[in-house]
Amino acid sequence: MSLPTLPSPSAPTACYNASCHCGAFTYTVTASPPLSAADAVIKQCNCSICARNAYMFIFVPNEQVVFEKGGLDEFKCYSFATNKVGHYFCGTCGSSCMLRSKEEDFMPGITGINVRMLQDVDLEGVKVDLLDGKSF
Repeated sequence: MSLPTLPSPSAPTACYNASCHCGAFTYTVTASPPLSAADAVIKQCNCSICARNAYMFIFVPNEQVVFEKGGLDEFKCYSFATNKVGHYFCGTCGSSCMLRSKEEDFMPGITGINVRMLQDVDLEGVKVDLLDGKSF
């Protein structure tokens, strides 16, 4: 299984509102393809922390995550094992919101968004593929 890659900049997009449970963090995510598209795929990671937190990801360029309330530096961050990835969560409600690489040469410029934080999104029918995070 390969690492996540980003779509072409000319691909169709959709903008989603997202937040942690308590609302301390609110942000928008511009994703391609839109989750309603036939070719949309959500990645379910098999590493221990993602499995325990029921993470389901879409991957977007870092600049397509825009904070309205809070910011990346205000999240709590947890890393383990190889410490390649930071798992960002709300320190108040504990919602696991996103992940980002902590290394320049590993998933550069990419944010993994936990789709469970997106508001008013129907995930039924969206294809789910395995992401082999255990191998990272």
